[in-house]
Amino acid sequence: MRAVCGRSEPRAGEARTYCRPEMRPRLPLWILIVAFLFLAQLSWWGYSLWTRSEDLYRIELDSLRRLEDLARIELAELVREGAEPAEAWQRIGSRFPGISPLPRDGGLDLRVGAATLDSLRRHRDARRAMVIGEGSLFLVLWSLGLWLLLRAARRERRLALQEANFIHAVTHEFRSPLQSLRLAVESIERRPDGPRVAAYAAGMSEDLTRLEGLVENLLAVGRLDAKAFAARPRRLDLADAVRREVERFRRRCGDGADWLEAELPAELEAEADPSAIAPILANLLDNARKYGEGRPVRLELAARGAYAELRVRDQGRGFSAAEARRLFDRFWRAGDERVRTAPGSGLGLYLVRELARAQGATISARSDGPGQGAEFTVRWPLAPQEQ
Repeated sequence: MRAVCGRSEPRAGEARTYCRPEMRPRLPLWILIVAFLFLAQLSWWGYSLWTRSEDLYRIELDSLRRLEDLARIELAELVREGAEPAEAWQRIGSRFPGISPLPRDGGLDLRVGAATLDSLRRHRDARRAMVIGEGSLFLVLWSLGLWLLLRAARRERRLALQEANFIHAVTHEFRSPLQSLRLAVESIERRPDGPRVAAYAAGMSEDLTRLEGLVENLLAVGRLDAKAFAARPRRLDLADAVRREVERFRRRCGDGADWLEAELPAELEAEADPSAIAPILANLLDNARKYGEGRPVRLELAARGAYAELRVRDQGRGFSAAEARRLFDRFWRAGDERVRTAPGSGLGLYLVRELARAQGATISARSDGPGQGAEFTVRWPLAPQEQ
C-alpha cells in the first residue's frame, strides 16, 4: 500500500493536508508465499507419514503371512516323517512367533494370531494418531504465526500511513504561519508607517507562538525517545501552577480564550513535576480548542480522594469507543485518516500521556460518542500533609 497525499479545502482560504491509501490494504505477497509454502510442506509431511504408516502395516502383515506359509511347510514335513501334528508344532512353534495353531480335521491349521493382528492395527493407528496430533499442533502454530504476521503487516501499514500524515501535517503547520509571516513582513516593508502595522504584528506574534508550540512538542517527544527527560515530581501548589499556565494560554490566544471557563481552588498541593505542567495543560487546551468547534470549554481542578484531578471538558466532536483505544497513540488523530479538517501533528495527546506517566500521574479520556464532546482527566497524587 502506498500513501497518496494532497490537499483539501474544508473552509474558505484554509487548506488542510490529507493522506489516503492508494488502494485497499491487501496482504503482502511475501506473507502469502511463506504461508502457502509452509502449508504445502505441512500437507506433504502429513500425507507422507499417513501413507507410510499404511505401508509399514502391509509390510509387517506380508512378513507374517510368509512366516505363516513357512511354518505350514515345516509342520507338513514333520507330519510326513511320522510326527503327530501337536508334537511337531511343539518342536517348531518357538521359531514362528505370532503364528497360532488351530485344530481342523484331526490336524492343525496355522494362522496369524488374532492378538498379533490386533497389535499390528494398534501400531498403525498409533502412528496415524501421531500424524493427526502433530499435524494439528503444527497447523495451530501455522495459524498463530500467520496471525502474528498479519497483525505486524497491518501495524506496519498503519504506522506508515500515520507517518505520512504526520510529515504532511507538520509541513502544513510550518508552512501556514511562515506564509502568513512573509505576507505580513512584506506588507510592513511596503508601508512601514501604515495603520495596520499593529494588526500585522499581532498576527505575526500568533504565528510565531504556533510555531514555537509545534517545535516544543517535537523537542519534547525527541527527549522522551532519547530517554533524556527525567521527571522530578515534588511538592507543588498545583492550583497556582495551573492558574499561571491558563493565563499564559489566554495571552497566547488571539481571541483571549473567552471560550475557556476555569474553576480553580485557591490552593491545592500535589506531587508533580513543574516543568511538565505547561506542556500538559497547553496540549489539552489546544486539543479542546481545535476539536471543541468554537463551543465553551471548561477546566476544573479539585481534590478527589487521594488525587488532584484536572479536568478539561469540551462540547465538540467527541470520539467513538473505537477511537478511544487509540486516542493517545503517537501520530494518531481522531477522524478520517484521509482528510484532515483540524490543524495539528498528532503528538499532543501522546505527549500528555507520556509526561503524565513519567511523573507518576495518570490520564484518561471519556466521551458519550461522536458529537457529544470529550473530557480529559489528569490525576496527580496529593502531597502528604505536613506535620
